[in-house]
Amino acid sequence: MTQTKPKIGDYQSKLRPTWCPGCGNFVINQMMIKALVELEIPPHRTVITYDIGCNGNGADKIRAYSFKSLHGRSLPPAIGVKYANHDLTVLSVIGDGGLFWEGAAHWIATAQRNEDITVLVWDNQIYGLTTGQTSPTTQINYPTKTWPKGSADEPINPISVSLAAGASFVARGWVGKPNHLKDVIKQAIKHKGFALVDILQTCFTFNNLLPKYQDQTYIIDDNHDKTDKIKAYKIAEQTDKFGLGVFYQVSKPTIYHKYPILKSKTLINQTSTNQIDDLLAEFE
Repeated sequence: MTQTKPKIGDYQSKLRPTWCPGCGNFVINQMMIKALVELEIPPHRTVITYDIGCNGNGADKIRAYSFKSLHGRSLPPAIGVKYANHDLTVLSVIGDGGLFWEGAAHWIATAQRNEDITVLVWDNQIYGLTTGQTSPTTQINYPTKTWPKGSADEPINPISVSLAAGASFVARGWVGKPNHLKDVIKQAIKHKGFALVDILQTCFTFNNLLPKYQDQTYIIDDNHDKTDKIKAYKIAEQTDKFGLGVFYQVSKPTIYHKYPILKSKTLINQTSTNQIDDLLAEFE
């Protein structure tokens, strides 16, 4: 039986987003859909796990299998889904606060183990849903509700830390260049192993970064050697401008190559219905 190619409408939910006008979440949401459609991945083969926060409000805005986790915890359920069925396309959507503070240990461990999931960070350098507190990527001296006179903390560099943790795919996109962002997301989804895309966006309500990104972002040269980690670090550590694109990509064994029980066949094919029933019965 021939599989019908997915269309944009197949992924579109009837529920309307409640994000603020001008929010970059609208762009990210649509570029995710376009990336999946162009890769010909149907909704029933797609699982997206969401964090708490403004990004989490998108959990029912795309028609695919979705799971809304606790704050900072969208990676563990994504890993579990991929263990159960390797054939699914699994994305984990999370904000800068959720991943780089509350979920930092999950971030590092998932990169280190080269789990085969795609992590999309909706990075607006602020806690937007809770009305504008300092986040781990908030720029130094920027005034927030928690630091009225300006943040005194050095912001976390998501690219550099991901490289140090052993991520096999590290990239950055910006909502101001939507087609480029879509292409980066497509590359991340196609990558076998842990793929992180730090997506720069602006929160017009609490942290308007649009002028900054319009002036300071640029697309990394096509001739950039994506296997050169030292070069990737140098681009990541630039403070006067922000490179967009794939910083680093290498092929190395995923988690499935390290453990025979995962390599031989998916967990869903190793567990009988009776075993699941027995486990569920323990909670009755």
